[in-house]
Amino acid sequence: MGTGLEMAEVHAASPWMPDLVSLFTCYRRHYGQPEDAGDVRDWLASQLASGGLRGFLARRDGAPRGMALVAPTPASLLLGHFWQLRDLYVADRHRREGVGRALLAHVRDAAAADGALRVSLTTEADNTGALTLYRQFGFEPVDGYTSMSLKTETSG
Repeated sequence: MGTGLEMAEVHAASPWMPDLVSLFTCYRRHYGQPEDAGDVRDWLASQLASGGLRGFLARRDGAPRGMALVAPTPASLLLGHFWQLRDLYVADRHRREGVGRALLAHVRDAAAADGALRVSLTTEADNTGALTLYRQFGFEPVDGYTSMSLKTETSG
């Protein structure tokens, strides 16, 4: 049974860019970030145009339902590349409708078509909803690795 979702990759000049900006603004608000749509639009357009990120959007009945941003990343030891799922967001009122699963399937298929070796992601350890979705989809924890971060002087 189909989801009735329309999926598309969104480029900087895409007619779907305003929908991506709107969802990404909601995603950032969820994490306590400011809602400056102009800054969000400019940043997303720059990232999409440079290839630093690739954006994907799910719509149904002409309305945006969810978005995903991935970062193509070199896999130096394997002389290839993988996709890092950076952000996955489904609008609150459209959760539990299969939008997240459909976005993951679309990203997986686009990554395979691009020759990516894998799709990786990082999420908060207490984000049980996301962890459940990712595990049900087939993502597995990576044993033997620890995620670490170093703030720079400019990060405040």
